[in-house]
Amino acid sequence: MKRVAVFGLGRFGISIARHLAANDVEVLAIDRNRKLVEEVADQVALAISCDATDRVALTAYDLGKMDAVVVAIGTNFESSVLATMQCSEMGVTHIVAKALNERQAKVLTEVGADRIVMPEEEMGLRLAEHLLHESVVDFVELPMGFSLRRLAVPEPWANRSLADLQLLGQHRLNLVQIVRQTTPTATDGKQGGRRTSAAEELQKLPLPSGETVLHAGDLMDVIGPDEVLDRLASGRLPTA
Repeated sequence: MKRVAVFGLGRFGISIARHLAANDVEVLAIDRNRKLVEEVADQVALAISCDATDRVALTAYDLGKMDAVVVAIGTNFESSVLATMQCSEMGVTHIVAKALNERQAKVLTEVGADRIVMPEEEMGLRLAEHLLHESVVDFVELPMGFSLRRLAVPEPWANRSLADLQLLGQHRLNLVQIVRQTTPTATDGKQGGRRTSAAEELQKLPLPSGETVLHAGDLMDVIGPDEVLDRLASGRLPTA
């Protein structure tokens, strides 16, 4: 039986721990938050409340003998780096670390991560492939805590380019499509003209480039953490 340790029991970490355990993997779940540990305790082989950077505690649980370790710490990058470094020093053969952006990915790789996972970006790419091939996007399975939503462009973002906003790096948002209202063409029916339908008034801009400028009134099809999307939906800008 495979043995995997999961550091960090946020929504991303818990979803990994539960899925592995449900597929006959012996999971060691670790988090400093006792409530989060209790939430998953009945579903994994062992759940403990301790600091993932505590070398003594990790040694006591034979971390070096694990088949893999997933460092899913998302709120404290320093702890993520230290935990990854300790796992590497203890001889863990396969370390998977969560990163929020390319800069974090580079650092985690340098300290010993074998694979970097960026949930928002990877889910965005998967959705983009569905859009490109005209598939039904509802079939895309997002990790727990992430959603695809259509939201209005906040006023402070209007007339700014995507390169300037840096939605993925600054706000953990992956914009996969812009839906823009266009002015319909209206002509006199007696002259053989026609008025465009409501559906034809919407211009869809999939996979916009960094040079694309958002307009007031645009809608965004965006993937991101629920807490960030909730802020946008309520009219508040997400914090950087």
